[in-house]
Amino acid sequence: MTNLIYNKMKSYLIILLFSISYLSSFSQEKNSFSLTEAQKFALENNYQKVNAENDLLIAKKKVWETTGIGLPQVTAEAKFQNFIELPTTLVPASTFDPTAPSDQYAELKFGTDYNTTASITASQLLFDGSYLVGLKASRVYKEYAEKNVAKTELQVKEDVGQAYFLVLVAEENKKILSEVAQTTTKLLDETIRIYEEGLIEEQSVDQLKLTLNDINNSLAEADRQIAISKNLLKFQIGFDINNEIVLTDKIDALLAFTDSENSLTSNFDFNNHVEFQSIKVNERLMKLNFNKEKFSFAPSVAAFFNYQKQNMSNQFDAFSGGKWYPQTLWGISVSLPIIAGGSRLAKTGQAKVEYLKAQTNSKQVEQSLILQAQKSRSEYISALSIYYNQKDGLALAEKINNQAIKKYNEGIISSLNLSQTQNQYLESEGKYIKSLLDLFNAKSNLNKALGTN
Repeated sequence: MTNLIYNKMKSYLIILLFSISYLSSFSQEKNSFSLTEAQKFALENNYQKVNAENDLLIAKKKVWETTGIGLPQVTAEAKFQNFIELPTTLVPASTFDPTAPSDQYAELKFGTDYNTTASITASQLLFDGSYLVGLKASRVYKEYAEKNVAKTELQVKEDVGQAYFLVLVAEENKKILSEVAQTTTKLLDETIRIYEEGLIEEQSVDQLKLTLNDINNSLAEADRQIAISKNLLKFQIGFDINNEIVLTDKIDALLAFTDSENSLTSNFDFNNHVEFQSIKVNERLMKLNFNKEKFSFAPSVAAFFNYQKQNMSNQFDAFSGGKWYPQTLWGISVSLPIIAGGSRLAKTGQAKVEYLKAQTNSKQVEQSLILQAQKSRSEYISALSIYYNQKDGLALAEKINNQAIKKYNEGIISSLNLSQTQNQYLESEGKYIKSLLDLFNAKSNLNKALGTN
């Protein structure tokens, strides 16, 4: 019996461990992102993107709110009154007694102790210029919110791309530094052995120790940069900062765009740029606001219908056989503003100026986009050229460093000469890393200027 229980528990434990292992591997898989996957994840979880979509939802609700103003309005009302004391009305006493003095009044009380009224009223706006313009403006505002979502998506993709590449560059920096540290450590071990045999001076050992110490400091800084860069990436995509993240793309894959000149030779049309489209929508909003203020001088026309019943009695019998007196009416109301102290003229003038400003802003954005596209193209070409030069320079510096190590092992050069060569190699490595960042930033800026992903 005991063995049976033990075997069952063992089976359950194996199943549990297998499930945990499976879920763990599944979770780890979900923590791995290519650049495209990271951008897709960000479009669903980035905080700015989520808020932009919420703004779009608000704009859609605003359209319905404004539309509802012009739809039929129906209200029901019920009112109960109990006069503890009926109001007194004074009328000239001569009304009832011709002989009464002219300054004498008779005190009369009209009404009943209990009044109960139930009514229903329907109204329909027939014409209101401000409403018509406002309805159109709400729809344009929704379009503005849609453009804002598109702008946010482009910005999110750009931010994620930069953060993703920053991690890869930091890891590439650590990789190169680790290779140099490994080579230097090996050289130091060999130098110490030669020194212990009395074949070289202690200065050679100290020189390599100093070089290795500097490299280790750079490695520690590289680790910190990787951690910071990953946290930034996780923040940009809306991923939990406390969880691990693995990047599956490599630098070479992300630099494949350097072989394509399409983005440099294609014709740039600012009309297709989301920034220009957004500012033009804003211009339309300002124009509609101007039109709305002009319509404030026009009349507003509405139709209404009212039906009510009223119960009046000195005893409360509204629901116990009391008599109800009906009343039905309909009509049309016209409201025409005449004098408002000049405030409407002032508001109309302000709206006109705002519209003129919006037109100026549209022209400014148009010219700015053209200028930025040209500037970004130039900066990208320059960054690309520098990247190729630094890449060749790094390969050359590595070749020189390897030759120096060989000469040092053969006793042809001193440790000081080797240290100078290694410093030159590390300096080239730093320039190469910087050129990587500058190139990707230049490409990102070019995409932004052209309005592409």
